[in-house]
Amino acid sequence: MKKDLQLPTHPLVASLLIVAATFVLLFSLFGLTRWVSQGQVLGNVEVAGVALGGLTEAEARTAILDIQQLRQSRRVNFNIDGQAVELLGAETGFTLDVPELLGRAMAMGREGNTPNQFLWWFTRIFKTEHISLTGSTDPTAMGVIFDDWDERVLANPGHHGTVEVVEGQLVAVHPRTGTAVDRNLARRTVEENLLAIEPVMANVPTSVVIPRLTAGDIDQALAQAEALTANPISLVNGDSAVTITPTQLVEAYVATTVVDDAPRVEHRFDPGVIDTFLTPVRSQYEAAPVNARFRIEGDQISIISGRRGTRIDEIIAAEELLRVASAGGQRGDLPIVEHSDPQVTTAHLENMGIRHLVSSFTTYYDCCQNRVVNIRLMADEVSMAVVTPGGTFDLNAYVGPRTEAKGYLPAGTIIQFQLVDTIGGGVSQFATTLYNAVFWGGYDDVDHRPHTQWFSRYPEGIEATVNWGGPELIFRNNTDKHILIHTLHTGTSVTVRIFGDNDGRIVKGEQRGGTTRMNVVAAGGPNARHIEGKVSERFNLVEPQPPIYETDATHAVGQTTVKQSERTGWSVTVSRRITRGGEQVGYREWLVRYVAQRAIYVVHPCMVPGQEHTCPTTTTTTTTTTTTIPEEGEGG
Repeated sequence: MKKDLQLPTHPLVASLLIVAATFVLLFSLFGLTRWVSQGQVLGNVEVAGVALGGLTEAEARTAILDIQQLRQSRRVNFNIDGQAVELLGAETGFTLDVPELLGRAMAMGREGNTPNQFLWWFTRIFKTEHISLTGSTDPTAMGVIFDDWDERVLANPGHHGTVEVVEGQLVAVHPRTGTAVDRNLARRTVEENLLAIEPVMANVPTSVVIPRLTAGDIDQALAQAEALTANPISLVNGDSAVTITPTQLVEAYVATTVVDDAPRVEHRFDPGVIDTFLTPVRSQYEAAPVNARFRIEGDQISIISGRRGTRIDEIIAAEELLRVASAGGQRGDLPIVEHSDPQVTTAHLENMGIRHLVSSFTTYYDCCQNRVVNIRLMADEVSMAVVTPGGTFDLNAYVGPRTEAKGYLPAGTIIQFQLVDTIGGGVSQFATTLYNAVFWGGYDDVDHRPHTQWFSRYPEGIEATVNWGGPELIFRNNTDKHILIHTLHTGTSVTVRIFGDNDGRIVKGEQRGGTTRMNVVAAGGPNARHIEGKVSERFNLVEPQPPIYETDATHAVGQTTVKQSERTGWSVTVSRRITRGGEQVGYREWLVRYVAQRAIYVVHPCMVPGQEHTCPTTTTTTTTTTTTIPEEGEGG
């Protein structure tokens, strides 16, 4: 009798296997969590009671800014020598240290090597990580608040002495022994209350002020201030100047008492006040930044350099006024400095890599029709559009709805197989022209649809239709350089040109008289892409169905109006091969089917074939009118 053989497993080995399996499972779960949470705050992280875990960096920043807004709207109360005072967070210039808080949140669980990160994750699966708030008030705003508390709240305010402007006059404020808010400690107390989860009534620290300056020192400072503001000062640029009057100098004057090893009163002019005097004359001296731009002349593209803006620098102007006044002069330099780059710089355009014309295509139309207005409007809207490397261009999305407000006119479009005028009809001619520039430029076809009826003004097979809501025309820039779409139009033609970099190769084409003509203007270098497009002979010919007869009793007997002529349908295949250096780098082939079109005749009811009606006696006449109806929803 045979027995199954079993190897005994030592309990320690079994335990180790279980531990190993558990570790592998946990580590796999750790890895999955990290992969899913890329770009997000890890774990259960909170800031001021707000959960940030699972938020993207942008979402976490928004959450922290919301916390900041709540703190700025918070009212906090303090006690100063037995008197209650209240502050609004926004009055203090309070802001959170958003970059620091965001950086700490994003770094949680990502610091150290992988084992350390795994340990952090494992120990915090069911634990919340709290990040303490950090932020600060604005020293200038707090200085104004403390000055108010010193004068309004404290019973015996002390002062080191200064020079103030009171009702347009310079006034000496002599030193006085007393009590003052301890500004460093008080500012810290205010910040702690704004950062706290719940504010509390806190005591504002004060200290005894023993002046370090004498009344004589302040009187001397007043005399210096009066000398600084006694005479007008002209700030000169070229042949013109801006004059700051003594009254304006007094208005801008600020004294700061410095208490250190060498106590003193420092004088300056407030740049903010000086700026108000400069504002009325800025337009005479300043220039706005000028964007760099492309210039297209013929088939050549170049860059017109941008220019930095210039402005009067009010900070330097205030310093210059103090320098001139301190020297007893009345004439200084008006500081006009470059201050900002244009939004579009020359370097930015150069880095796009747009070097030359790559492809161009032209189609023609009869002038002076509504559809021509629509074609030209769309061409103007698209002209100078830039497509980034790897980016897509969606014609409908870029142009938007065609509306009367934009200047589009009614032109022929088919809605539910009836030819009606709709706003923006006819723009498929622009779509076809753009599509051919894309086709012969070698760019990727993302989405396009040919017409279901062929028009001789378009290349057979290599054409496209658009309408708002679909069909679409979308292509991708499959190169590592930007491309620029440029359009031209005349009374009888529209041209689309694509500028980019195809190693110097230039191809130009047109559709005229039912024939496509392509011309290689420049062969280009060894890295140029060569485009070969082919359209097959027509096949799968489809005869139209029998005519449709519509009746109209007002028609004379024998009169026939051809509302739609008949046309045979057919199919063609279109292919495009892209080569570089003799090797194929792209190929695509697709079917284009043009449907048969049945005739529609409008006749007197008695003239409908197969129906018996007695025709009234009348003079027989024949009138023929032909209208070709394109596919429903096509812009023609």
